[in-house]
Amino acid sequence: MIQWIDKYLIKTNVWVALCFASLLAFFQLILYRPNFYVLGIVFFGTLAIYNFSRIGNLQNFILFNSKYKTQIVLTVLGLIGTLICVILRGFELKTFLYLFVLGFVSFCYSLPFSGLGLRTIPFLKLFLIAFVWAGSSIGLLLVVHHSLIQYQLLFLSVFFFVIGITVPFDIRDRKTDDKGLKTIPQVIGEIPSKVFSVLSLILSFVLFYLEFNSFKNYVMAWLIAVVIALMLVIYSTEKRSETYYSFWMESCSVIPLAVYLVLDFRF
Repeated sequence: MIQWIDKYLIKTNVWVALCFASLLAFFQLILYRPNFYVLGIVFFGTLAIYNFSRIGNLQNFILFNSKYKTQIVLTVLGLIGTLICVILRGFELKTFLYLFVLGFVSFCYSLPFSGLGLRTIPFLKLFLIAFVWAGSSIGLLLVVHHSLIQYQLLFLSVFFFVIGITVPFDIRDRKTDDKGLKTIPQVIGEIPSKVFSVLSLILSFVLFYLEFNSFKNYVMAWLIAVVIALMLVIYSTEKRSETYYSFWMESCSVIPLAVYLVLDFRF
């Protein structure tokens, strides 16, 4: 089972795309209503960008290097799926511009064809990931529904939630990442990084609660997701398996939706 998960979900980046889409679906349910075209944009866009970043260089992509066959095929499928969803959904000009900026930032984060990616800028990697995830989930939803000003605390809540569940990945890669990246674990060490991650997750819930000022089902769902994420962060080490991070840690983004569906009896 673990081998199947690793081969078909983790290495293909299908799982991270599903997690991303689940986070957006959660906010669609609690704020508006499900829109499968917007979900498709997030899912296929994530699939394309994550697989694109795994390709060694532009020549490999153009010549369809067999070594990267899976990544190339999934990148193309992701781009096609994103384009179809955008055309079928249709957006105002400002939403197209918003999507373009997010896509551009996501591409510049990796830039697999050079050493000039934004991720190479010291200390920026973690916060850039959090911005893109928050911007592509709750941010995109709020732009589509003209509510960005109304739910600022919610955006910040997602931002700090993503920071909290991303720090353990940097702890895992502390010794293998380029020293020039200056990730938080590289600079302050493993234990202080866990403390930073824990504080980010706690802040995420506080902001989420302040946005709604109640303990409704979706607030409880977010709380449970934060608690589970806290446990995973606390028990994270450099020696944990890839499945621990790329499957279980990523799964924290699915938990709010799953718990909310159970609490609200929406199967």
